[in-house]
Order: sequence, then C-alpha cells, then structure tokens
Amino acid sequence: MTAAHRWIRGTRHRLVPGAAALVAASMLAACSSPGSGGAGEADTTVDPDAISTEVGDEEVEITLYDGAGLKAIDDALIEAFTEQYPNITVKTRFDPDDVQAQNAPRVLASDDPPDVARINALSDIVGNNQLTNLDPYAEAYGWNELPEGQLAMYRVDDEGVRGSGSQYTVASGFVLTGIYYNKDVAAELGVEPPTTLEELESTMAAAKDAGVTPIMSGNQTGGATFAVQMMMNNTVGKQPINDWVFNVPDATVDTPEALEAVEIVKGWVDDGYFNDDANGTDGTVALGRFVEGESLYFFSGSWDASALQDQMGDKVGFVLAPVGDSGSPLGMSDPVSNFGIPAQSDQKDAAAAFLNFLLSPEARQIVVDTGAGPSGVGDTPETEPGSLKAEVQDAFTQLVEADGQVQFVQNATSGINADWLSQTQELLAGRVSPADYLANIQGAYEEQLQ
Repeated sequence: MTAAHRWIRGTRHRLVPGAAALVAASMLAACSSPGSGGAGEADTTVDPDAISTEVGDEEVEITLYDGAGLKAIDDALIEAFTEQYPNITVKTRFDPDDVQAQNAPRVLASDDPPDVARINALSDIVGNNQLTNLDPYAEAYGWNELPEGQLAMYRVDDEGVRGSGSQYTVASGFVLTGIYYNKDVAAELGVEPPTTLEELESTMAAAKDAGVTPIMSGNQTGGATFAVQMMMNNTVGKQPINDWVFNVPDATVDTPEALEAVEIVKGWVDDGYFNDDANGTDGTVALGRFVEGESLYFFSGSWDASALQDQMGDKVGFVLAPVGDSGSPLGMSDPVSNFGIPAQSDQKDAAAAFLNFLLSPEARQIVVDTGAGPSGVGDTPETEPGSLKAEVQDAFTQLVEADGQVQFVQNATSGINADWLSQTQELLAGRVSPADYLANIQGAYEEQLQ
C-alpha cells in the first residue's frame, strides 16, 4: 500500500489499511498490550452536574495529540475552533504516524497528558481507564443523536466490546470506499456507472470484450480486499461485519453469506476482470495505470480523490459499491482521527467543546476541503460542482443518510490485515478456494483473539 494509501486506523491490538490523500504519510497501528501505560486509578467518569457546555471567557489551554500525518487538517480545525473560542489556546503534539498508536497509552499516562487525543486501540485504552466516559457530554451536546453507524465507532460496553455501550470518542471526519471509473473509457464502451451487481458485471464484461481491463487492482498492497468486502457488505450485512471487527463473541466470517461474496469475486478472477499482474502491483502503480486509461474501474477510497482529480480532471467519476438486496448503500468508512478526552485531562469542558466543534458546519467544510467525509450530520459541505470531490461527498451523504458505514475487516485484530492480504493474493492466484479462504481468515482471527 502506498504512502498515500496507508492511512491506517488501529483498533484493539490492530493495524489497519486505509488511506488518505490529505496525508502523505502512512500510519500503522500496532498497539501495545492491554495495561501498558495504564493510568491506574484515574477517574474516567465525569459528574453530569459538574460539566458545562459553556467555556466562559477565562484563558484556557488544552493540548491535542495526533499522528503527524494529520497535522494539516488538525491545524485548520484548531484555527477555526479558536476563532469561535478565542479564550482557548490549543497546543499540539504529534508523533510519527507509525508509532502514534503505540505511544498513545504512555502519552495518556504521562505527567503531562493531552486533553484531546487520537485513539486507535479504543477497547484497550478504555480498559486501561485512560479515557473519559463522554456520556454526560453526549447528553449535554446531543451527540447521542448521531447516526448509529457513527456512534458504533465511538462506543465500548462494559465487556470491552466495541459498537455499543458508553461513548468515548468523536471523529474529526471519515474516509469512505467506492468505485472510481474512467469516464472516457466508459463513454467508449457505451456504459454507465453501475448501481447494481448485474450492471457492474455487465459493464466489466463489456470492458473485457473490448480489450480493456475491467478492474485495475494493486493487490500487492491489498487492493482486491476492497472488492471482497464490498461484496460481503451486501451478502453478509453491516451488523455482522461490524460485530466481527468489534470482536463480539462468536462473530464469524466463515458463513454461507460471506462465501457467496467471495465466490462472486473468484468469478471475476476466473473471467479475467482483474489485471493479471494484480498481485505484483502496488496501489500507487495501480492508480497510475488507471489514470492512464488502462482500466474501466479502480476500487479504492476517498483518500485517492484529490490525486485522481488533479491528474484526471473531469474524466473520472466515483460511485458507491452496487446496492445489494437490502436496497441501502453500504460502504467501508472509518474515522480520520477518533478523538477522545484522556481521563487525566484537567480541561475536560474545553476539550469537549472542541469535540463538539468537529460536528459544526465550519469543521465539516474543513474536512471536506481535504478530501474526507464530514463528521456528524447536516447539509453537505460545498464542493466544486461537477468535480470528483463533489461526487465523493454526494456518495458520503448517501451513505450517512442510509446509516451504511461499515468497518474495515482489516481492523479486526492487529494481525488480521496480513491474513486478508495473503489470502486474497492466494485467491487471485487460484491457490485457495473461497471456502478455505474464509476458513483460514476465521482461524487466524480466533487465534489472534486468544
């Protein structure tokens, strides 16, 4: 996965593939073990009667902690926030992206902890008593009325399982996945962007017949896994996939529904719909070959929108993956920065005001300007009409309105991304059956959770 392709989000012991055009650096969240850097007896609760959504006019200083690759977007958000709250000064602390997740437990447990911090290993951090339970603030600010798909990314229950329970974080924005298509190639083939699986497959067949590669994939860095999960989203459904990613007991992907999805992708392999060197092609090269018109489709995410818009102008379009039997769009979509308030912060009201600002129209516009999807709900931020970014934002709006944000399966454990990558490479090489593909991944998942 390329530098622009490794906007990785970590969760419990996990590392995640993802990407972002707005950050050049990659990050990898190989998290420390539970309990490392724990905050001991830190009070993670706040008295609902003691909090305030009014920050007054006294001078307050808070510190924000994030990965260095997010500095540009964080700086823009802070500048806009402090214009609204001139009495609050926001200092920043950034760690290199590939170690921020590892460092976070120790930073949060330090003598000088931040007040707002990017949280990757949410379950572990909550389990270490290092994060403030935001339920009183959620009630005061109305965060508990956010779409359930977003709230699931912020919550951890009493058993340490994500997806439900108390709220601990708010995202600065979201990435999303979909299908880029070359408009010139589509016009030459006489096809329209697909909205159903049947349309997708018929357009790929038309491309193949015309000597055009249907899907350009950089599967050296896991590009084809996006295709697998796009099909799984429809055949398996959002909740079972999120349960698996959130490590809900007995969750499994070794099911007939998932098998149906993998068999669809295996059929595409057999039909020659992927570039035949996909396993030896990385994400950057795949993107470049798509730009050059070598393929009709490129399955990827919003992190590539800026680069593609710069290189292809109005010759590239973006659509969500075809809708399945549910009739609602589903797409992989994770937080850019999942911000929480460390338990040892002594400026929690000011920190909560910053989290609430992330949901404001001003913050949503800043995030959209960088190419990501906005946090919360509201009118779609402005984009240049007819631009690729406008199409991406329209797609994100559709996804949020349908409550269709699905977690990346590569985030389920710290090691499972490597298993998805290796197994998908084996699938494209014809060395593993769809049934064994899923059995192998589920086996690795269960072993890693022990």
